[in-house]
Amino acid sequence: MIFFSILFALIAEQYRPVNAQHFVRRWSVAWLDWVAKEFSGKDGQGATPVGARLACLIAFILPTFLVFMVHVACMMTYPILAFFWNVLIVYWFFGFRQFSHSFTAVHQAIQNHDLPAARIALGEWYGPDLNVAHLNEIEIISLALEKAIIGSHRHVFGVFFWFLMPLGPGGVVLYRLADMAAERWAKTGAPNSHNLDAAARHFFYVLDWVPARLTAMSFALAGNFEDTIYAWRYLTHKWADELSAVILAAGSGALGVRLGEPLREPDSEEALRMAEAGEAPIYDVGLEPSERTLRSAIGLVWRVIIALMILLAMLTIAVWL
Repeated sequence: MIFFSILFALIAEQYRPVNAQHFVRRWSVAWLDWVAKEFSGKDGQGATPVGARLACLIAFILPTFLVFMVHVACMMTYPILAFFWNVLIVYWFFGFRQFSHSFTAVHQAIQNHDLPAARIALGEWYGPDLNVAHLNEIEIISLALEKAIIGSHRHVFGVFFWFLMPLGPGGVVLYRLADMAAERWAKTGAPNSHNLDAAARHFFYVLDWVPARLTAMSFALAGNFEDTIYAWRYLTHKWADELSAVILAAGSGALGVRLGEPLREPDSEEALRMAEAGEAPIYDVGLEPSERTLRSAIGLVWRVIIALMILLAMLTIAVWL
């Protein structure tokens, strides 16, 4: 049932993608905003640490419980309804098309050598936090790759992992709501809202610790294995967020490109100290990103998802036998 749920959801998404205007996305955002507003305090003082943790439990656990109970009720009455329920939940929260349109816009602009259009597309994707006015082509491609790698994990591979857990469709809802809250509550701008933001990020960190490393391992198997392992081991410090760093380092190694801030070359004294201590220098892996790298990134993601689907199909056949 799990294999066919994901397969049918992926097929449906190719024909009718779920975008930001879809009613499920709008309801999810409205729900998270309502919880944040209720627990931010009427006096504008912001949520307390205890209140922030309680807000996370209500925002994430309540919808998860409802979705899971519908699944259980369907399984106990008509299992075919549970199958359709799984397909529906996975279709709403899983898939490439929820982020790929922005990546495609940047890719097409780069293909057409239209740098202003690429800046506009990237700015719309990242939002007002990123100043794209003076970005060159390599920087645009690098930032688009980083956003796409993280998007592929949080919309596909992380959801895939939690759908395989005992919660089933409830795990999908739990993971996606936690991801949305960790990103959205950080941008509320409410006074003293750091407790709410920190609680959501911690909750998502716990949920995503294992999936992030499984995604990194998948990139290693589907791409350049040696460069992926090296980047995962030595280059994660180039990004501030620990979870994103693991995925981005592995993705850059798998694609054979340099992402993130360039490493600082050691000065003569530091190089001498490292030589005397027997420490190996840390170096960047891969080449500068290019338009070809954007196409390679699409191929990498599809290779991973196809490999996972084949593995899941084999497990499904083994269970049947």
